[in-house]
Amino acid sequence: MKEIDTGLAFKQIKKQNGEAVAKVLRSEVLLDIPNLVHILEFAGNNPDMIKALVPVIREIYKNKNTAEYHTDKSPLALLDEAGYDAFVVTTQQQKNSIKKYYRPGEEICTLRDPERHIKYHVIHAIKRGADKINPSENPEREDEYGTSVISIQIAKTGGFISIKNRYNHTVNNPDATFNNNPDNIILGLSTSLKKYFDVNFNTSQYEMPDNFRILHDQFVYFNYEVNNTYFGPDYYFSGSTITKLNSDYEVMMDYYILNIKTGTVQDIAGLNDSTYKIFQNIFRNKKITVRTSPNNKHERMIYADDTHILSVEKGEITELNLPTIKNIGDAFLIRNKRLKKIYAPKLESVGNDFLANNKQLTELDLPSLKTVGHCFVSDNTIINKFNAPLLKKTASCFLRDNRGLTILELPSLRILADYCLHKNVSLSKLYVPKLEEIGYVSLISNRNLIELDLPNVRIIDTCVLRDNKDLAQFNAPKLEKIGNYVMSNNQNLTELILPSLQEVGNDFLFGNKKLKTFCAPKLKTIERRFLASNTELTDFVVENKDMLHKHDSNRRLIMILAKNKLKQKLKDNFSKMLNTLTHNQTLKQN
Repeated sequence: MKEIDTGLAFKQIKKQNGEAVAKVLRSEVLLDIPNLVHILEFAGNNPDMIKALVPVIREIYKNKNTAEYHTDKSPLALLDEAGYDAFVVTTQQQKNSIKKYYRPGEEICTLRDPERHIKYHVIHAIKRGADKINPSENPEREDEYGTSVISIQIAKTGGFISIKNRYNHTVNNPDATFNNNPDNIILGLSTSLKKYFDVNFNTSQYEMPDNFRILHDQFVYFNYEVNNTYFGPDYYFSGSTITKLNSDYEVMMDYYILNIKTGTVQDIAGLNDSTYKIFQNIFRNKKITVRTSPNNKHERMIYADDTHILSVEKGEITELNLPTIKNIGDAFLIRNKRLKKIYAPKLESVGNDFLANNKQLTELDLPSLKTVGHCFVSDNTIINKFNAPLLKKTASCFLRDNRGLTILELPSLRILADYCLHKNVSLSKLYVPKLEEIGYVSLISNRNLIELDLPNVRIIDTCVLRDNKDLAQFNAPKLEKIGNYVMSNNQNLTELILPSLQEVGNDFLFGNKKLKTFCAPKLKTIERRFLASNTELTDFVVENKDMLHKHDSNRRLIMILAKNKLKQKLKDNFSKMLNTLTHNQTLKQN
């Protein structure tokens, strides 16, 4: 074999992937791998990612003579040994037969693709007893539930394999279950699949870094996977075929492709969603120009008739300007990972999942917003500022799991729906002066919320205001009705006065271990475990004391009442005796 010129390889890698990547490969003694430039053509220029790839590169290309485990058993026989009932998919009906095993919203893209079993060799495998396996509270890709229903898919052209997960996108990188190595399911399955379908693909025992796939003999980086199409900075692939964009007139915008010459937008993944429609309207019949950002040579600024619309870096949208847009539908930019700024001064209404899972968004100012759909700006981990002064009502899951949000002011909000403001662990101030109703499972696990003033709230639904461990002051003078499991486990609450409260559900104020005083003079109806496990409670005032006898679980309160009654009686007797002595002494003096 001809000796590799590692110096030349270094120069070629430096030109293609950057100097930092070339140095990583040189330090790892990998520059002598034949065709390395070709192997890493689509691997990107991030040295940390390449370093994470090193064990896989070394195993496949430096140690490629390592013998595979061979077997004469068929894939279905091996999967049977591994505890799966498996079958080869040849019809649409077979392909969709596993849908019943998926939770709503977690069905794999395969079920929506009518040609999947035509372009891919597909084996569905269901673990025996899968219908009795429950999802974990902290799901992991290879846990019992995630691997209980899998779909092994191999491009019929060869070079590509993907093993789909039962959790789907609830977990990270769900299309790489078992590291896309069938031998991690049962030894010999890789060889068996290659023989059975007469195709070839590369696998590794090492964990493949996120956002990488092996196509034939190349490592390919991607930003997004949508409907089994993978989108990189300036290319996309489905199966084992990579399509490059024309750099003269095509620009990748997350998972849409803008044609600068024609002003058209391609929706390769077939989403036909609100993002696609917005981009179509913005760029249609406009003169489009692209400029390099003055602050970042890798960032491209896209203009429509001299108006800056968006910026992209390595194929991902980082900034968005929508100066005239008033209405946006469902799933707008739901998958974006790099958006940092959005400007939409006239936006009045948005659909479901608006800007959900945007991990780099830090601020959001929507001065005209009046209507929102479900899961509005949910799971955005670092957003710390949000403004919507005209918003009056939310849908479910509003601003859920935004762990960086510290201050929230919604001066017009009247109704907070179900599952809202859930697990915003940094939230320390909430200003909602007009709020009247709070929905199911809202305002829980906000661990930094110390004080909460709800001057106009009348109704609180079930499982609200739980596990807010630092909550020390709560004011709701107009609150009349409370559902089950409300205000439990708030470890710093010492006093609660609710002058208008009339009705509470089960487990109200359960486990507030520092609560000493509770006053609700108009309270008429209670349920089980009212004020239970509040070990410091000594004083409470309610109108109808007889209602405490309704449930045995409230008998401790009866004891406190009896003790307080005795204290009051002794106090009254002492006062009476003192008055008598004073009176007698006065008579003697006279």
